[in-house]
Amino acid sequence: MSGTTPTPGTGPTPTDRDALVEDIEKTRERLAATADALAAKADVKAQATAKVDELRSTAQHRVHETSERAPGTPPQQTAVLVGAIVVATALAVWLVVRRR
Repeated sequence: MSGTTPTPGTGPTPTDRDALVEDIEKTRERLAATADALAAKADVKAQATAKVDELRSTAQHRVHETSERAPGTPPQQTAVLVGAIVVATALAVWLVVRRR
């Protein structure tokens, strides 16, 4: 192991200039990624906004899914309901008239 000094967790330290520059750049990239991750964890407002967006998206998806499974469109569903009320009323009137 001539020319290298072991560094805990990173392997041997390179001795030539190009290898040192490359090692420094990799270390900077790792540090930047770590700093970005820590900053993201510390940004409570951004986390809350992301959670709200996620929940909104989930709710919209479920509403769309449910409306796709429901038979007919809302106006059709209303028409069926009104028709059922008319039939029930006519039946009640017919039964009342018939008993007299």
